[in-house]
Amino acid sequence: MKQKIEYDNLIPINAYLWCPKPYPQPLHFHSSLEIGYCRGGRGQFIFENKLYEVRKGDVFIVNNTELHIAQSSMHDPSQYIFLNFDPSLFLEENEKLLLPFAYRSERFENHIAAGTPLSQQIGLLIQQIYEELNAKAEGYLTITRCKLLELGVILLRHYRSTFSDEQWMKMHNSKREIEEMMLFMKERFQEPLQLTDVAEHLGWSTARTSRFVKEHTGISFIAYMTQLRISEAKKQLVTSLDSIAAISFSSGFQSLPSFYRAFNAVVGTSPQEYRKQFGVKQLF
Repeated sequence: MKQKIEYDNLIPINAYLWCPKPYPQPLHFHSSLEIGYCRGGRGQFIFENKLYEVRKGDVFIVNNTELHIAQSSMHDPSQYIFLNFDPSLFLEENEKLLLPFAYRSERFENHIAAGTPLSQQIGLLIQQIYEELNAKAEGYLTITRCKLLELGVILLRHYRSTFSDEQWMKMHNSKREIEEMMLFMKERFQEPLQLTDVAEHLGWSTARTSRFVKEHTGISFIAYMTQLRISEAKKQLVTSLDSIAAISFSSGFQSLPSFYRAFNAVVGTSPQEYRKQFGVKQLF
């Protein structure tokens, strides 16, 4: 199950308290990156085929593709501070900061054990970020961003030491390939782009391209292209007075009926109703 993350701040980061249920919940994933710090209690943290016992002070690293969920102990419920943040916050500063999150599930240790200098250092930063975002004192977004980048550097240095040079280089190259793939799709989504076009551009097989799209976005190639096109259509509906048909085709849809079907399925309303609610005419 994919969770939709909405950010409550002017930069794409959330910090919140969470107490998991004491019974099994569905596994989920989301487009944001996530770091959790256990403030107290006990329980379990499940990552697909991995299970970690949880105690106070533990830290957990979650990327944007791996299914996961936490569960509290019945008699000693676990309590966390979680950070959710968009990968762009690291990408804009230094793309290497994303490498600790570019892992394959079965080979990655998501757990940083309580009582270690590393978990204590990360836990302190997470608590400080949480306090800054809640207090909202002057300059809080700046200091929040700085502390998140510091956290990213700490994770980069830690995980770099756990991989061989060959493994690290493979991760680095893989991340670069994914970024090229995503950029190509974002630049060409208004065209009748096919999966085979992306594969040909990258020199990959269609099977590999399809797998990488699903791993990185959490959805299929077709669903992701639809998402990009709907996002563009929503922008045009709000900011222009162009006809629905013109917006449909300029957003990359090949027919008006397919645009209406996709828009209703994704947004939950018609393009006309969306424009009526949010369009430029509402400003006057």
